[in-house]
Amino acid sequence: MGRLGPERVLLVGDSQRSLQGALAQAMPGAQITSVGNYFDAIAELAGNQYTAVLASAEPIERRPEAAVRTLRQMAADARLVLFGHPTLEPLSRKMLDFGVDDYVIMPDGPAGPSSGELTQIFSTPHMRIAPAPEVEAVAEGQASVAEPMPQPLLAGLSLASLFLGALADQPHAAPAEVVKRLNVQLGPAMHLVYQPLSVAGPGAPEGKTVLSHAVKVDEEELGQLHLLIAKDEDANAARHLLAHLAEVIGKLHSLQERHNRLQKLAITDELTGLYNARYFKHFLSRIIDRARSKLFPVTLLIFDIDNFKKYNDEYGHGMGDEILKQTASLIRRCCREHDLVARLGGDEFAVVFWEKEGPRQPKDPQHGASKPPQTPELIFARFKKLLATHELQGLGPSGKGMLTISAGLAVYPWQAGTMEELIDLADKRLMFGAKKAGKNSIVLVGGEPNAPQT
Repeated sequence: MGRLGPERVLLVGDSQRSLQGALAQAMPGAQITSVGNYFDAIAELAGNQYTAVLASAEPIERRPEAAVRTLRQMAADARLVLFGHPTLEPLSRKMLDFGVDDYVIMPDGPAGPSSGELTQIFSTPHMRIAPAPEVEAVAEGQASVAEPMPQPLLAGLSLASLFLGALADQPHAAPAEVVKRLNVQLGPAMHLVYQPLSVAGPGAPEGKTVLSHAVKVDEEELGQLHLLIAKDEDANAARHLLAHLAEVIGKLHSLQERHNRLQKLAITDELTGLYNARYFKHFLSRIIDRARSKLFPVTLLIFDIDNFKKYNDEYGHGMGDEILKQTASLIRRCCREHDLVARLGGDEFAVVFWEKEGPRQPKDPQHGASKPPQTPELIFARFKKLLATHELQGLGPSGKGMLTISAGLAVYPWQAGTMEELIDLADKRLMFGAKKAGKNSIVLVGGEPNAPQT
């Protein structure tokens, strides 16, 4: 049904009547019914419809989840708000995950919260699902549909869109991005600052007050959210706004961490920690596109471990996995930080070398085109030297220097014009060049195999 008449508010457990006066100021014209305890509240909700329920947090401290779920079920469409002493704030904040829409911190002493704080709560759009549109009878048997979504809900959706947009556009820095976007909405009167724990909070400029609230994920404090407001602003209402923004930013942190974990799982090889074949092709395609416009070479090295099957057969797959992990660690040590190292599958690896500093200066036309960079060959020689001196303890006394590798190398744009051609040429040099040349060697496209090093 649609909501008819004035707001109806059920107030539960306000024994000192410290909340009722402020509530009447914040919601003029609202019908406020006060009951003493939760049993009376359930009986009241069973026969009446309310637009808001404000309930004391103290009586539910022992079994809060059950009490909140019951109230939520009895008042499905109502705004559910807890209130209580500052010591009950952690409990109230936790209950946001069990159906509570908001909470109010009651100051010490007989005075209740400011009407401004309650106004802040009830002016915030209620994000519960809007009821189905009503069909009203009109003249000549026709029907018209009532407004399906009230304007306050649309305003709330814009705030949700702001947070989701920050996560979509800046998944690795969503909290900082959402603070930036919130500051655009807040305007010059208020300003948010989000800082990690290692950074001291901002000082208060003249005429301003700084309010602070911890940003937490699973009770672990990650940083502080600061709100700068004018000194004549209602600090209680501002604290309430800040607490809820900090709560949502904490959830945004959780989503960001989950995104990062899932992304890492999607693009890395679980055994070695290197990038996987899927990401290797994605990166190689993009870096070739960039090299095409910026005019720098891209060198692809594909290598595998000679006679790897022998290690698996003689020493077991556990030793085979250890060899793969140590090989990955050694090649990573030899490469530059910006070069990409990937495991393509089995014992096959790839390295993508590219020129981070930009294109090399071409030679004079009379001397011909500049040669492919020699750096990958030097890196390969360094890598083979490491393998020759590396000791694999699992292979016993003879384990030192047992590993050898063979590789094929091709360079864009000299030998290949596309990613597919580059991979195919490097792979052929590995399989039909280096392997047939006696292994433990590297073959360049159009070149002879390097002699095995001892």
